[in-house]
Amino acid sequence: MLIREAVPSESEELSRWALRSKAYWGYDDDFLAACRRDLTITEEKLASRPTFVVVDGEGTIRGFSQIIVSRPTAVLDYLYVDPSWMGRGLGSALFSRATACARRYGATRLQWDADPHAVDFYRRQGALVMGRAESTSVPGRFLPSMAISLTEMPAGSVEEIT
Repeated sequence: MLIREAVPSESEELSRWALRSKAYWGYDDDFLAACRRDLTITEEKLASRPTFVVVDGEGTIRGFSQIIVSRPTAVLDYLYVDPSWMGRGLGSALFSRATACARRYGATRLQWDADPHAVDFYRRQGALVMGRAESTSVPGRFLPSMAISLTEMPAGSVEEIT
């Protein structure tokens, strides 16, 4: 497996991955339709935000992450893994790459609103639930707001995973 920067022409494929990964958790069609706008990765987003894809030996994308760069707090905008590849370290490698990138841009903290199904994964990465935020896709639904200090994490980034 290899992690590389995404290119704008991959926007439609990444949008499909985001929806497919979200659907894995059993959300119904109406819920997924409500999320479609927020899970659409545009070419403009790919051109303006650090985005990384993890690809298998044949070059097939198996997951991706994206951050919004700002200081002192960057935002983890997306982190999705092909459901059939979950549990193989891809999410952890993408998270590591996102935190290293945010740190490189001068951020001291990374924050995001997490899908409730992903909270345990992020806790294993060292993140904490800091509160909750209303979903931008589904009014009345609240998501765990999570954060991790980038000054307390060991430096380094993952280039390859096995």
